[in-house]
Amino acid sequence: MARIAKDGESIGELVRRLRLERGFTQAALAARAGCSRSLVQQIENGTRVPPLPLRERLSLALGEELPVARDADAGQEAGAHTDLRMRFNVLLGKDPEIIERVLGIAQSLIDAAGVKDEIEPLRLIADRQLDRAEEILAQIPSRSATVWEWNTVSDWLTIMEQAEVSVRAIHTADLGTIGGDVGDDYHAAILRLADRAESPKIDVRRMYVLDSIDDVWAYDEKLWRQARSGVETVLVKREHARNAQGMLVVDDRYVAVGEYDYSRQARVATRFSVLRHDVGFAVRRFEKLYELRTSGSAVLVDDIVTKPPLERFEHLTDGDCRDLFRAALRAEWARMPEPGEPSSRSVHR
Repeated sequence: MARIAKDGESIGELVRRLRLERGFTQAALAARAGCSRSLVQQIENGTRVPPLPLRERLSLALGEELPVARDADAGQEAGAHTDLRMRFNVLLGKDPEIIERVLGIAQSLIDAAGVKDEIEPLRLIADRQLDRAEEILAQIPSRSATVWEWNTVSDWLTIMEQAEVSVRAIHTADLGTIGGDVGDDYHAAILRLADRAESPKIDVRRMYVLDSIDDVWAYDEKLWRQARSGVETVLVKREHARNAQGMLVVDDRYVAVGEYDYSRQARVATRFSVLRHDVGFAVRRFEKLYELRTSGSAVLVDDIVTKPPLERFEHLTDGDCRDLFRAALRAEWARMPEPGEPSSRSVHR
């Protein structure tokens, strides 16, 4: 008697359906599973039930786990091991390189389980990181993933390095949060993209939403170098962009949107997406906020460094360049209107 699959199909019906879906003839499936064509025909007709070794080979050939026959005398643990072996065979047929990595991780987990007590905290940390990785991987098929703070600047950098046409970025936390070696790598990538010599030239635009112009001083060297490299950079008072979120949009293909705890001036999560509606929404939001640069409600850093007296300096450390740069930024910041007040530029026009 043929065994019944979980969805109501017999094993033979399931094998036949999967074979046809994959475009295999009975002979082709037999060759892949290492059996005769007549045996495949008998299985599909329900006159033969494939033994476990053949069932595993059929699972591998068809790329889908076939249900396991349960004997009354078989223990639950033995059945679980059989299920795992069947699933392993299916995955092995899809991507052997990934399976090799999985085996390495599994071996590491087994080895870690036997560590001495004093190393236990390290094992617990590794387990938490693995849990995070599993959570992210489970989201990938949906084409978007939310990553709770976990070296997220490096994740932003991974997305940014895909740029071929444009980069749009908004930062809403304290500029000092993008620091250390990771921050240096991030800003070096910005300069590399803006200085790109080969065609097409990458358009890099950045907006910083700040509480005070003083937030810039720890960052002025990087700000100067970006402006000198052709990065369009604008500084905006938070009052003018209350609903701004930190985001990175690359080539109208990728978007990363930050979630912040403003009481702590810290990012708590980032949502990465390649979904068209997510990217489109982020682009529209960025461009709407970027309109502030044309209404006198933003400091245009790249304009400041190309006008007297700063245009004659190459480096911020030359002469009194730093003092002049800071004074110019502070003056432009002070000229910005408060929310609801008319812009001096708008009046002039």
